Amino acid sequence: MGNRTARYTMACVCSTLLALLLSAPAGAASPVPWQVAAAGAPTAWPVADGEGVVVAVIDSGVDADHPDLQGAVLPGRSYVDADPGAEPRLLALGSDEDPVYERAFGQADPVGHGTAVASLIAGRPGGGNPGVAPEATILPVRVLDDENRYHDSAMVGAAVRWAVDNGADVVNLSLGGHYDSAPFAEAIAYAEHHDVVVVACTGNQKQGVADEEVWFPARIDTVLAVTGTDRDGERWQTAVTGDGVDLAAPGAELTAADARGGHKTVTGTSFASAIVSGAAALVRSAHPDWSAAQVRRALVSTANPGGEDLGAGIVDAGAAVAADVSVTEAPESVPTVWSAAATAAGGGLLGLGALLLRGRRRLPVRPRTMAG
Repeated sequence: MGNRTARYTMACVCSTLLALLLSAPAGAASPVPWQVAAAGAPTAWPVADGEGVVVAVIDSGVDADHPDLQGAVLPGRSYVDADPGAEPRLLALGSDEDPVYERAFGQADPVGHGTAVASLIAGRPGGGNPGVAPEATILPVRVLDDENRYHDSAMVGAAVRWAVDNGADVVNLSLGGHYDSAPFAEAIAYAEHHDVVVVACTGNQKQGVADEEVWFPARIDTVLAVTGTDRDGERWQTAVTGDGVDLAAPGAELTAADARGGHKTVTGTSFASAIVSGAAALVRSAHPDWSAAQVRRALVSTANPGGEDLGAGIVDAGAAVAADVSVTEAPESVPTVWSAAATAAGGGLLGLGALLLRGRRRLPVRPRTMAG
């Protein structure tokens, strides 16, 4: 009896290990990082691994030399002036042949935040820590300074527009603040008009602050607003939640690439947002004909139900990839007058409408803006 039980147990263990090996992309280590498994990514990999999908990481830059990201990172662009004493400049990688000049911009990361985010989205299997969409391509756009902050929301909006114009299929915004910004909202509308999925973090509560409002731009209706969970699938204690949260994803004690080399443990809704951006890349890879609205609906409608503070629940990339397109409705039609105004004015009216929909527009105040 004991031998039969032992043999049965061993068979179960072997079959489980075999399933993990078969579901992982070529070269991936087994087991995959816990956050990738929790997001249901391995079950999607036999069908879609993110190949052909470009994810813009609008952040602090991305270390293109990290082993987890080698070959995954496009040149990108920086909106952070390398020489604050000179006239402000918009800086594009590749505009100068000097490698020192180039490394100061999109493919370098003095903070490390963007590198961690990018690895969670598209870390390559060879490094032993694959991301959710291990064959997706990263388009780095630097907007966060050396203190991991941005001071001009219009600049971030310009970065979103640039990413859309340069091939992004998904835009990840692991940043935000407490105040609305019309130029930033107009850029989100521009992304929607060009069929780009936008994912943003809900924010992290300051110590001693309860019931903090979901950050902007996550609270815009067309943005997938993502809060964070722990290993038990419960909301991480400092993750902002409330009205406007669409999804949850692992956001505490995740293993991510360290821009200084190796790996590190990260926590925050910034990183939960990255997990959902990776899931969106898998869905776009599997269903390139689906609109941004359909991708959002597939992710939300197939989420694993959780607590009321987790929106629709915890993202399940495998279920979203396998979803029948019939579960997603046709995209809402845009009123003719709005459509004409967007064409004439670069989406300005749409952006303003997105702000007014939730009735949260405020007077211009210098925003408290930061990475999530």
